[in-house]
Amino acid sequence: MATTTIKAHKIRLHPTPEQEDYLRRAAGTRRFVYNWGLAEWNTHYQEYQEGKREKKPTAHTLKKQFQAIRAREFPWTFAVTKCVIEGAFEDLGDAFSRFFKGQNTYPTFKKKNRSRESFYVANDKFSVGDHWIVVPVLGQFLLDKQQADGMLPQKIRNKTKYKRGLGKINMAESLRFVSADYAKTSGKWRNERKHVLCSSVKILGATIGLSGGHWYVSIHVEIPTVSVVNPHPLVGVDVGIKEAAIVSDGRRFKNHKPLSRQIKKLKRLSRSLSRKHYDPQTKQGSKNREKARVKLARLHGEIANMRRNSHHKLTTEMAQTCSVVGLEDLHIKGMFKNRKLARAMADAGLGQLLQFFATKMQAVGGQAIVVDRFFPSTKRCSGCGHVKKRMPLKYRTYCCLKCGVVIDRDLNAARNLEREACRMLGEAIRVPVVDSGSGPT
Repeated sequence: MATTTIKAHKIRLHPTPEQEDYLRRAAGTRRFVYNWGLAEWNTHYQEYQEGKREKKPTAHTLKKQFQAIRAREFPWTFAVTKCVIEGAFEDLGDAFSRFFKGQNTYPTFKKKNRSRESFYVANDKFSVGDHWIVVPVLGQFLLDKQQADGMLPQKIRNKTKYKRGLGKINMAESLRFVSADYAKTSGKWRNERKHVLCSSVKILGATIGLSGGHWYVSIHVEIPTVSVVNPHPLVGVDVGIKEAAIVSDGRRFKNHKPLSRQIKKLKRLSRSLSRKHYDPQTKQGSKNREKARVKLARLHGEIANMRRNSHHKLTTEMAQTCSVVGLEDLHIKGMFKNRKLARAMADAGLGQLLQFFATKMQAVGGQAIVVDRFFPSTKRCSGCGHVKKRMPLKYRTYCCLKCGVVIDRDLNAARNLEREACRMLGEAIRVPVVDSGSGPT
């Protein structure tokens, strides 16, 4: 049986102002339904503890309760696709499932200005093409709005095609992991999706959300796993702040420091936002405050995208030239407690970099071996193995007093990580000797 893997392609959307109104309405509906379900969950669980209910609350029972009163109490929720309602209850059930497993804290209510605006769309409710996506109910929403404003004649020719055109949003790029299969094309618009998708790929769903002042769609695709034999050598990689990564073979990758390069502009926009009018009682601000908030959010998004882009390029090059990478298990949360290095640590994004190493090495048939954080990679000499008692951060060169080797401290750490990863890999693949039970003769 062929194995499969799930991947996601995040693509930026370019909606019109009218289309953006629908996206915001859908995201707001999802937030409202999630908060309604959380409030009902708390009430039902309290009644269960008091003995007034026989069973504990579940996301499925809460969804049935909401659907029963939806038409009477919340008729405005029918303006968006039903996937928004179903996705909100799935997120609520997943949040409580993670809480009961000890993976996160107790779910809290989502606030409009502090939670990410997003909603889920099922795989059979949207269509994807070359640089476009059709969002469900969006065409009907815009058609009703145009008819209410008197912008359309009473009778529309080919109403279905016109409505589908209204619901089509432009994407910045086409969907990856798919190829055209023109043998299955058909003249009907229902099968227009098959113009792009091939039979070997299955779309599982999509999430549309607002991030950094821009709308994005993350399309989840199930693709067959291809076994790859990686013939490249084993290396050790020391990640850091001064340089993003130092490889044991001598390669060095620059830390672009996007936050440090944009810190002046970031401070200026932050001051501009703080000076705009805001009423703490009504929690409402002026229109200029909203404009300033969007500018600041977009700058934060640009900084995150620059950091993510450099990390993707770094890890892709390493995955294409190495079979096994030895990395150090860094205690990143503890490193953030150092107030002198906290901003530089955040700018380097070491947690994201290590995560990219783990996923990309596995995709090319390689392996990312994580060395124990207490392994003295910096204090140990890569020549003779002597371990120093202290190695302060200000000393950038490692000088061994035992064998006399002089080497850059980061390169020395990378070579030690390479040897330790090689030792751990050898122990992992070593076949244990099984006692036959015959005993001594």
